[in-house]
Amino acid sequence: MKLHLGCGQRHLEGYINIDFPASEHSIQEKSVADIQADITQLSFPASSIAEVRLHHVFEHFTRPVACGLITAWRSWLKTGGILHIEVPDFQRTALNVLNPFTSQHTKAVALRHMFGSHEAPWAVHYEGWTIDRLTNLFKNMGFEILSTKKNSWNRTYNFEVIARKNEANLSKMDLEKKVKPFLSDYTVDSSLSERKLLDAWMAAYKNQVDKCWAKNE
Repeated sequence: MKLHLGCGQRHLEGYINIDFPASEHSIQEKSVADIQADITQLSFPASSIAEVRLHHVFEHFTRPVACGLITAWRSWLKTGGILHIEVPDFQRTALNVLNPFTSQHTKAVALRHMFGSHEAPWAVHYEGWTIDRLTNLFKNMGFEILSTKKNSWNRTYNFEVIARKNEANLSKMDLEKKVKPFLSDYTVDSSLSERKLLDAWMAAYKNQVDKCWAKNE
């Protein structure tokens, strides 16, 4: 079984295509989803999924939720299963914004690509991913990077990462210990207020994992 999460109007053959109900979309003309659901609420049996695939969806999750979803997806995937994610390329897009020779229209399109299209509550981007940041997160959470690829479309810059679940037997607690240092990188210092912020992020992470962790584990 292969999953295409947040499919929008792109139906991939050979995948179970999953997206919000049509009522949650503001401009989408039709639903091509095989299953209509909130993908942050899904759960599948352990080691039952061959591939989890998302195109321009992952950036719509906050950092704690994104980490929680990777943890859960790993519990669904078979050993050797594939995680395939495409997101906006923050680094190349930011250079476009900062380039003094680009037009105001080009800068505006780039800013939209960085921060979202804003026509619906979910149409917001919560993270600016770079290839290094995303591949390092994948590797830290028990994936082997198979390939990375940059692409562009209509003055927007993107990249995709294809990774494979390795053979490491990582428990929920093991993965939590790997996520905490990643999220702690976003703290400014070790002050009490920053430690409380990290605690809040970890609580959000654990809440997301609990929602989606493989059903029979």
